[in-house]
Amino acid sequence: MKDIWKEILDIVYKSKINIDIIAGSKELGVEECNNLNIPENSVLYSVVTNSNGIIINNWIRLWGQNSNDNHGIGYYNALFKNDIEGLFLVASDVLGGLFAINLNKFNEGNNLIWYFAPDTLDWECLDMQYNEFLAWSMQGNIDEFYSTMRWNNWNEDVKNIGINYALLIYPFLWARECNIEKASKKMVCIDEIIKLNFEYHNKFE
Repeated sequence: MKDIWKEILDIVYKSKINIDIIAGSKELGVEECNNLNIPENSVLYSVVTNSNGIIINNWIRLWGQNSNDNHGIGYYNALFKNDIEGLFLVASDVLGGLFAINLNKFNEGNNLIWYFAPDTLDWECLDMQYNEFLAWSMQGNIDEFYSTMRWNNWNEDVKNIGINYALLIYPFLWARECNIEKASKKMVCIDEIIKLNFEYHNKFE
């Protein structure tokens, strides 16, 4: 069987952006994957069994296994299970946006990555499987994807934000009066932002 983790590391080494792999425990990762029914021959399985998460350009966070220091993929799927029925969360970004595999929530885009955008509070299909999403996040044009949600000196503001945290933008990104340059930006636990976004999403439906 091919070594998927070595292939992932090869992508990391060839990438021109900063990628931080948080070391994990193989034993704990395997246990978590078994509990979550993640297929053994998948890229997601390799990420979870080999890491406690991967931070890409201080912006996108691919979730790995749970640890004493950082929450992982099992934690978030359990915490927000009532809000994500039919989806499986796999990653987030520094603004509280979420990436999830569509299991059966949406009729289209099965097994593809969907993005919960903090500036619209809607799910949108990215037409990528998880392995393609990983490659895109490490080598693709994520600057273009996030062009409307970034501000001058954003790279300075996000470089010291841990994987469990995100920036709360106020006025909220989805608010008509939000000016991303002038809006306040406060580091908070990402759980708070996700919970808040789901609450407003449900209210606006």
